[in-house]
Amino acid sequence: MCSGTNELSSNGEALSKLPHPHPPWVVTTPFALPGEKIRVKIVRSGRMISYSDLLEVIQPAATRDNSRVQCKYFGKCAGCQYQMLDYSKQLEFKQRVVEKAYRYYSDLPGESIPSPLPTIGSPLQYGYRTKITPHFDAPPKGKLKEDWKLYIGFDTKGRRQVLDIEECPIATQVLNDALGPIRAEVQEKLSTYKRGATLLMRDSLQVVDSSREDHVCIRDHKAIVRERVGSKVFEFPANSFFQNNNSVLVPLTDYVRQAATVIPSGGRRPTHLVDTYSGCGLFALSLVEAFDHVAGIEISEESIRYATHNVQLNGISPDKCEFRAGQAEKIFDVVGDFPPSETVIVIDPPRKGCDDAFISQLVRFGAATVVYVSCNVHTQARDVGKLVRAGYALESIRGFDLFPQTAHVESVAVLRKSS
Repeated sequence: MCSGTNELSSNGEALSKLPHPHPPWVVTTPFALPGEKIRVKIVRSGRMISYSDLLEVIQPAATRDNSRVQCKYFGKCAGCQYQMLDYSKQLEFKQRVVEKAYRYYSDLPGESIPSPLPTIGSPLQYGYRTKITPHFDAPPKGKLKEDWKLYIGFDTKGRRQVLDIEECPIATQVLNDALGPIRAEVQEKLSTYKRGATLLMRDSLQVVDSSREDHVCIRDHKAIVRERVGSKVFEFPANSFFQNNNSVLVPLTDYVRQAATVIPSGGRRPTHLVDTYSGCGLFALSLVEAFDHVAGIEISEESIRYATHNVQLNGISPDKCEFRAGQAEKIFDVVGDFPPSETVIVIDPPRKGCDDAFISQLVRFGAATVVYVSCNVHTQARDVGKLVRAGYALESIRGFDLFPQTAHVESVAVLRKSS
């Protein structure tokens, strides 16, 4: 069928609304852009929606520039959506995602929602990703190795099958250099796998001597990864979470620091920082110089252990920065000695956002400022709506592009406690 595209969804797919006299119906198409006339193949349908494959762009949008594409797998691989776009246009689309998320998911009146600030771009648009996880399937039972083609790579867009990948332009060079030998090793040892597997590959710093660090590829889930963010060094297990675009972490942490250190109107200078969902201490350690006392709160004992190690690694006094074990049902009890009117809370939860128990405890604590960092702007908008209805004012929202060439956008919301 042929279709005209109307807008982009938050996952980067074009939405085409069927015209009258058709009933209300939307067709989603990957790798298409608003304003294009396209030919598609419907692959499945649901209630008032059909999912399609892009067969041909009959009339391209002015924003499309296929000469920008740097990956030979683009259009098949599920990883990237925007390689045909100028980077400034990618940032504009991501700003719209933030705006629409708050419009539809915060349940707030329009006058309570400030217009999203322009999205902060990544210093690197290719070669930035410090972690990739290619995977493969094992041969079906009864199938001889020599009669079966091994594919090692990422998901094919819209299919439950592996797309064979020999290089990934958004990954760092050290990961691309290691991918070929790793593929050959898996091929050689394929008979030892009873089932398929996911391969972990992380870009890590390796200390050569007192004046030199080299980048290496870490594959062992239990190995220790080392990264630098500005003047700080972080070490953490390879299987734990850390942001996958090192190049944008200084702009991100600088922005959070700037927002956190503002003196609220009629308020006091912020002297205490609480970093919730603190992980190995990215925000706590990056902002430590701006506060008198910093505490990270974590439920994971392993995260607390490595965050404490990173305090020592960076020569920071444990009297100034420490990490405390919290319990989900009384998470803020461990910082009961912090004065709420002089305290900033940084939130950086997983994609599901914060549960109601956490939100209620946060409101009861009553910190003067909350800076909410999120990898899912829709759950962030939902949670921010709850905070605003509980007495906070939403000062600003802004997207950060941690994954150029993809539709994904991170978001930072700044809230101040209403007087």
